[in-house]
Amino acid sequence: MGLFKRITADVKLSDEEYVKNEKERDVPWSVTPFKEARATNHREEVECEEESERPPEWLELAGDLAWTTTFSSLTSNTSVTEPISVWNYGVFFALTWHLWATQTSYDIKYYTNDWWHRALFASQLAIYAILAAFSGSFNVGWELDNDATDPFTGNSTALTSQTIVQNSENSIEKSFRGVNILLCISRLLLFAQYVRVLWYRRKSKRFSTWRFYLPAISTFIAALLFLGCFGLIKDKAPSKSVAITQLSIWGLAIFVQVIAGALTPEDEEGVLRSKSTLPPRMSTLTVIILGEGLNGICDTLRNSINSLGMTKTMTGEMIAMLLVLYFMWLLYFDGFHIRSNTHKAMEDLWLWSHFPLHLSMIMLLEGIKNLFLYTNVIKAISVIQAAFVEIGQFEDKNNGTDPEHPRLEALLQPLKLSWQQELQDIQTAAAAHPDDPDTASSAQLYRWVVTIVHSIYLLFNDEPDPEAEFKFNNFISSNDTYVVSDIDSGEVAYAFQDRYNELMSYTAHWLLAVAGTLLICMAIVNIMERRPKNRYAWAYSLNRISIGIILILVGAGTSKSQDNIDWLFWITPLVAICYAIATGIDLVILKLSRRSIKKKEDAFPGGPDEKVAYSTGRAQNRQFSEASTSQLSLKQRERQGSAAGTPGAQQIYQHDVYDPYAEAGAPYLPRSHGSRGSTSDPTAQSLLGKYREEGM
Repeated sequence: MGLFKRITADVKLSDEEYVKNEKERDVPWSVTPFKEARATNHREEVECEEESERPPEWLELAGDLAWTTTFSSLTSNTSVTEPISVWNYGVFFALTWHLWATQTSYDIKYYTNDWWHRALFASQLAIYAILAAFSGSFNVGWELDNDATDPFTGNSTALTSQTIVQNSENSIEKSFRGVNILLCISRLLLFAQYVRVLWYRRKSKRFSTWRFYLPAISTFIAALLFLGCFGLIKDKAPSKSVAITQLSIWGLAIFVQVIAGALTPEDEEGVLRSKSTLPPRMSTLTVIILGEGLNGICDTLRNSINSLGMTKTMTGEMIAMLLVLYFMWLLYFDGFHIRSNTHKAMEDLWLWSHFPLHLSMIMLLEGIKNLFLYTNVIKAISVIQAAFVEIGQFEDKNNGTDPEHPRLEALLQPLKLSWQQELQDIQTAAAAHPDDPDTASSAQLYRWVVTIVHSIYLLFNDEPDPEAEFKFNNFISSNDTYVVSDIDSGEVAYAFQDRYNELMSYTAHWLLAVAGTLLICMAIVNIMERRPKNRYAWAYSLNRISIGIILILVGAGTSKSQDNIDWLFWITPLVAICYAIATGIDLVILKLSRRSIKKKEDAFPGGPDEKVAYSTGRAQNRQFSEASTSQLSLKQRERQGSAAGTPGAQQIYQHDVYDPYAEAGAPYLPRSHGSRGSTSDPTAQSLLGKYREEGM
């Protein structure tokens, strides 16, 4: 019966949590972003004490994660292994990042918890998801660099090669058309949101300047520009001018929105319902980007653990990589707690300055990951070579007998190869060619060794390179005589290795420069956020700038040293060391700053109020002293002037000193003329008050 009563019972207001939750869930269709004003009994407009509106945390996080899906698709579909891939990375990231920035700028001001915004949020999720699908064929080198866009065709026939190239061109054009139309739709949806805000602004009489039109106008212009790019790609024949025009229009569309946002004024305090701020959203996005970088590093570690084993060098590289991520997190978040009240343009500049910061952060994490993979490949190959040296030494000592080698067998297991099986294959090959068994067995062994090296590269590369795979297959399918002839030089057998080395070591060109650029971007953001007013606050930013410049200079001097294997092993540890030094210097600056603060606090135990009172008293004493000195000088000049017209008067008065007590008719009191004890006399106090007032 008790259960039946609870099931059929009506709502009770005493159940406060339930009532509050139901009220929050009952979302209206549309709510004004402005607080309504009402007239008091004195006919003055005051703001209603309404609860502030802000997006639910789960909704904000879902939006950021949806953007991350697009970003994650970019990182998985675009390996930063060539110059064109860097440009693809930067341009696509700029387009998607500007979608997040402009939408977030709107949300923190005008979002209200209603079905209007929830429906538009669903459309944003769809746009991000479809953009992710187009990232695979996105290539800004289209019609600008044939080498960057033409796929590898190998020894295909002319017609087959033409078909492959045409298919690649069609995929790129489809990607551009899809990206442009999605960008246009996203701008039109944001334009509709701003138009709604303008309608509510006029309705609530919050329209103080025409500049409130700028966000809507700029967003609509951007939509037209993206639509123009869609038509340009669709109707015009592919050409270099079309490609340049598209890139220029993209930059113009983003620039128009940035300028409009900077020129749009802020609403007065208490006008908007929303109490959201930009720094928490930016912090969340930065954490997500760092998390995505950590996810990529974890995949790399998985490949390393599942490979031929972890050497001391590989373990050191792994620790250095994780330390870079850790110190990167410390340098960005530790100390970024002060948020100065800045001008609207400065706040927008602070927002958009995070674009190069986030891009540098992503490129650094991607570069470290690729370099770690490359160093792992080099070490894995060296481990295999060491095992083969042991086998050769055993054969020399035991009259050419092939030994069992448990360690080599264990190393080959991740590659799905077997040493004992290969020994049998060698014997089979020799038996199949009785006329020349040495050539057959040598070719068989050489192919197998090259296959081991090839398998190691595939173990650390999720997507094989077509050109490298073509070179490998071309060698493996060659006849025995040709294979044996290449043993001494290895030019044909290891041509695929040269291609993979070129791709995997590419990040060594610019990794240090990007690491330095990231520190400089952090310093710039820190300056705009902190607005430094003392040497310690400036020291934090100058610390980052100095170490950033050092990393850039070292990177510039060693950009051509990617063939130096020993240097490649030191790049990531060097970044970790520099970031650790920057963090350590920050801690030293913190201790010095804290000591300075403690000295000030000890000098003024009463806190800031006592210091202000002390400073005010000193200012008043200085004003009184200046006023008294001015009065003395004036009286001296008057008496000297009057004495000049009376014979003998100058002799009488030229040495007189003006006495404010005598001038005021006060009797001479010795204690009244003391420098410090005069304030105890009532007459002196009144005179002091009089001259303070005159001095003030």
